[in-house]
Amino acid sequence: MQRSPRDDNPDNDHEAGEIRSRHPHHQQRTIPRTGAVRSVEGWVVFVTGIHEEAQEDDISDAFSDHGTVTKMQMNVDRQTGLAKGYALVEYASQTEAQDAINNLHGAKILGKTIAVNWAFVKPTGYR
Repeated sequence: MQRSPRDDNPDNDHEAGEIRSRHPHHQQRTIPRTGAVRSVEGWVVFVTGIHEEAQEDDISDAFSDHGTVTKMQMNVDRQTGLAKGYALVEYASQTEAQDAINNLHGAKILGKTIAVNWAFVKPTGYR
């Protein structure tokens, strides 16, 4: 694994999955991340690395294998009609969304590897 210059900074000496508060009025402290946050209508996952020639049906078919997709948004370029490379997929239940993340993160669609993560994550210590 390649190291970045930030890895040598003692201020960045924290566990993966944690963030540090950089607000000037806060004490320097590590804030562990918690799980996903539900949107107003459901549990949303963020999909990146989508092939530019992918259609909504390609994404919908892959994600519907892991639960009922209640909503999907895949942005396309207005001039070319090609996918911009990302999509938001919404499920009614957290279990279905987590299943999609577990099974599709690192999967290939149209020969390109996609990444799937929660769209909304709330760190502890914030309301």
